[in-house]
Amino acid sequence: MGVELPPKTTMQEKDSKRRGSLFILALLAVGILLGGMIFFANALRDFRYIIDGVLVILVLFISAFLFVDRRRYRSRNLSLIQEFTDLNIRFSVLADTVSAVSSTLDLEVLQEKILDVMLGLTHSSIGTVLLPDEDRQSLRVMASRGFKPHAVEGLSIPAGKGTIGKVFATGKLAVRNNLPPDPRAAETYLDGHSPRTQVIMPLKAKGEVQGVTIAASTQNYAYTQDDIDLLYSLCHEMAVAIVNVELYQKSQRTLEWLSETQEYTSGFIEEMLAGVAVINAEGEVIYFNREAAALTGLKPEEVLGLNIDLFERGGEGGRYDVLTAFKPILHGCFKEDMVLTRRETLINKPDGRQATFSYNAFPLHRKKGGNVGSAVVFMDVTALKEMEARLRQQDHLSILGQMSAKIAHEVKNPLFAILGLLDELEKAEMGEEQTRLVELIREEAALCSEWISGMLTFVRAPVQVGPDCMTRQSLGDVLHQLLNDFIGQNAVNGLKVVEDLEANLPPVRASADQFRHIFSNLLENALNAMAENGVLTVRAHAGDNGYCEVRVEDNGSGIPEEALPHIYDPFFTTTDGGTGLGLSIVQKIMLDIGGKIDVVSQKNMGTTVVLKLPIG
Repeated sequence: MGVELPPKTTMQEKDSKRRGSLFILALLAVGILLGGMIFFANALRDFRYIIDGVLVILVLFISAFLFVDRRRYRSRNLSLIQEFTDLNIRFSVLADTVSAVSSTLDLEVLQEKILDVMLGLTHSSIGTVLLPDEDRQSLRVMASRGFKPHAVEGLSIPAGKGTIGKVFATGKLAVRNNLPPDPRAAETYLDGHSPRTQVIMPLKAKGEVQGVTIAASTQNYAYTQDDIDLLYSLCHEMAVAIVNVELYQKSQRTLEWLSETQEYTSGFIEEMLAGVAVINAEGEVIYFNREAAALTGLKPEEVLGLNIDLFERGGEGGRYDVLTAFKPILHGCFKEDMVLTRRETLINKPDGRQATFSYNAFPLHRKKGGNVGSAVVFMDVTALKEMEARLRQQDHLSILGQMSAKIAHEVKNPLFAILGLLDELEKAEMGEEQTRLVELIREEAALCSEWISGMLTFVRAPVQVGPDCMTRQSLGDVLHQLLNDFIGQNAVNGLKVVEDLEANLPPVRASADQFRHIFSNLLENALNAMAENGVLTVRAHAGDNGYCEVRVEDNGSGIPEEALPHIYDPFFTTTDGGTGLGLSIVQKIMLDIGGKIDVVSQKNMGTTVVLKLPIG
């Protein structure tokens, strides 16, 4: 962008000299005419010629004055037009420069434009643009013209030192004329000539110098005050452009950082192993991550944009019942500024099961105060709660087992003594009544012995099942054999047995003795619950989670709902004559081998016991 300043005019000075010369000539002509008329008047003795002559002279003088003044005004108008044109060109240059630099958002391009403008306005061919480093202790060359590359590459000028450094430190322009020849001109400049004139301009904006631009010419050039004022204006506008570009680039970096941070945060929240739901001030769901969808069974697109007031039980056909518990939580956090940590709530899942959710909920605040919404972070801790319950029950059973072992030990010896005495009494002659009493004592003693055996089985230490003691047979073969043996020993009239065993089931992590205890107790419970013509079904299949699932189903009397929480308690029974240790023993063995047990039952609808046995 090379633009030259128009030359300054001297027309007014020339016009002033011309007017002075004409005025002297006019006075001289008037004097000659006036002297001639006086001479002729004296000679002719008629003074009327003098009066007429004076009038003619006045007319001629006025005409000459008007003629000269017309040229003066014309000359003055031409001078004003020239000055106006000069000023218009200067403002045009300023406007074009401002437009050019203000439309540039690339700092390197802007530096090149600044340099082009400065070189054009100062009739120069050599120039540089220097900007400070971050700590403003030195200036670095950012763009250059007329220099050989090695002369300015890596050049750093300390701030406050030398003419350039002082211009940066003080913000005052420096003009240097009649510069001495540079002995290294051939090595430094492209044309090999030293500069004669140099102008160093601070790029100042917002009260701070943003950099320095230098223009140098190999010819002497006298800068007028108008030139200096224009250069100051241009440098100010270019400095403002530098500030704007730096602010723009900084804002772009900030936006990129925010975008990356938002993307990272969004990805982090999306991949969290916890559900996250967020509402805005209007109560609309604005975020619902992948884990929240998995825990609730609702897709994000089904929930986003909905108002939480729709989370009413039974609303929308019960579609959002799973989120009903979150409505008062989110409302309370937003409206009452509550923070809830480590809380738990019961959630009704779409499949009808009830789950326990642990959650933290909190309001979302504006930086300037006030709430913009609220959020809840939740996890399904149902399995954890069940595990805690099993551990508590295992501790309870352990203590109870120790007590039972002590009781069994104390009762066992007297019981054996009673049975021995009964044997001696039977050898003696007894009457019918005595025989009946002895048999009654023997039956009660046998029942007591059965209780003791059950108690000892219950408190027996868990067997460590390794490769040597694990069953080698397929689970299907083991179940088929146990079922046949049990039915053969406990024949029931009209009993129908259904086997639904998947082929080629793998061995499981349990010993033969553990198998016998588990299934003898379950099968005995099933038989006791069914009347004649009952149906006993045993199903087994391999799962994809490292377990084989076995189901023992009956169509018996079932278990009352109020009794279900207590079925694993030792000595709890709903059957007359039962010991109440069957399911306790089964549960203990399943815990010992790392398996799981679940019982589903309804009164008069039968019972299903589901076992998950770890594959060996």
